[in-house]
This record gives sequence, C-alpha cells and structure tokens, in this order.
Amino acid sequence: MDIKGFEKTLFKSNQSRTFLSCVWRKISKAIGDELTKETKKPSVVILCIGNEERGDDAFGPHVAKNIKRLKKKGLVEIIDCGTVPENYTDVIRRIKPTHVIIVDAVDFKGSPGDIILSFEPTISEVSISTHKPSLTLLTKFIQSTIGSKIILLGVQPKSIEWGLSMSDEVVAASNVVIKALKSVIRRVRRTVIEQSQAVSP
Repeated sequence: MDIKGFEKTLFKSNQSRTFLSCVWRKISKAIGDELTKETKKPSVVILCIGNEERGDDAFGPHVAKNIKRLKKKGLVEIIDCGTVPENYTDVIRRIKPTHVIIVDAVDFKGSPGDIILSFEPTISEVSISTHKPSLTLLTKFIQSTIGSKIILLGVQPKSIEWGLSMSDEVVAASNVVIKALKSVIRRVRRTVIEQSQAVSP
C-alpha cells in the first residue's frame, strides 16, 4: 500500500468470529474517542454512499438500512445518499455536525472485505472512493465551509459490476461496520445525556 497513514487504520478481512468481535470493538472505540475528545456534545452525520445494483458498491446503502432506526435529531443523522452525495450539501450545512462519517466502498488495492478507517482523510485518500469526483468535491466543501471533521470508513470491494450481489467478504465486513456504528451512536447519545445531567441544577 502506498497511501500514507493507511497502515495504521487497515483491518484485514477475516470472517472468523474472533475477527468480527475484535474489529468492531476497535473501530467503535477509535471513532467514539475521536468524536468526544474535543467536545462534550458531538453531533454526527453518517453519510452512506453507493449503488445497490452494483455488487459491493451496495455496502453504503446496506449499512444505512441497518442503522437508520438509531438516528436522533440533533445528535445523529443517517443519510443514504446513493451515488450523489453532493446533493446533500444543504442538508449537512443545515445540521452543522461536528463530524461527518463517510461510509463507502473504497478501492485502496487491499483484499476484498478489508476495512479502512481514516480520520481527517486527505483529498488523495478520498479520491480512491468508487465515487471519487463527487465525494472529493463534497469533502472539500464540508471541510472549508462547514468545518466538520471527516472520518472515512470504507471497505475494499471485490466487484462493483452491475447486477451482482454483495460478495461474502463485503457482507462480513458490513456486519462489522454496522455493529461498530451502532455502538458509536449509543456512545454519542450516552455522552450527551451525561453532559446534560452534569450541568442540570
């Protein structure tokens, strides 16, 4: 791999129960720590990107479907934006989240099902998304106009050809990501509740 910084945030694909249990906890803790390290009241937009008709590109929408019931207005918004994330700039600007988590299929030349986690990714890192033109522009907009911090949570696809289902490797990875994000959302809600109780008379 020749993308600077990826070595520290790459989780190699393995469908064993040990992998599933270990990795989702690591991802959850890393994201949760990032969200709460500078603010006691984080707000998050989880931006899920992809096309359900193109094999492993369905990763983002699949994750969105499995976590959407946990959204909480003002704290956690979950957006399934298909392949047009740029259409949601006004929505993100209205929300003004402290963080935006981008969930997407990412071709970083890993093995199918490998998971990548990058905090404040550079434009070159975002450009390896399977939706790189629109996502690169969106990332620039969010960072320069809204000031939200970006977290990239991606999976290495096996195939994004039309008409295919998600591969077993990416299905396994999506289960890890879903579990991790559910844990992150619960932590955000718990953090805000605890902070509110602390300042109450």
